[in-house]
Amino acid sequence: MAELIQITDNNYEKEIHQSNDIWCVTFSALSFCQPCKMLHPVIESIAKNNKVPGVKFGVVATEDTGLNFSTMMNVRGVPTSHVMKGNKILGTKVGFVEESKFIEFVKTTVEENKS
Repeated sequence: MAELIQITDNNYEKEIHQSNDIWCVTFSALSFCQPCKMLHPVIESIAKNNKVPGVKFGVVATEDTGLNFSTMMNVRGVPTSHVMKGNKILGTKVGFVEESKFIEFVKTTVEENKS
């Protein structure tokens, strides 16, 4: 069983940029953003139930522990989800998406960027 990993200004470099893993990183503001609050359990379910094997899932709190990382990634609205490998963004989805469409987005993005 996998988990949804908290990505912060202190660990993004090691967890994502220095990794060979494919990540789906969602930038959220759970303290005030309703679409973020709706998307969070969707991503948590996908991660915990390993619904996209081979992809790690992380969440960034844009309003506090991930402010610098969010700024560096040019996140302008939340929720924003990037599929990433290293420091390269392979695909982006903005806003709330139901689980089946979110899984489809991640799988399609990974398939299109296999090399």
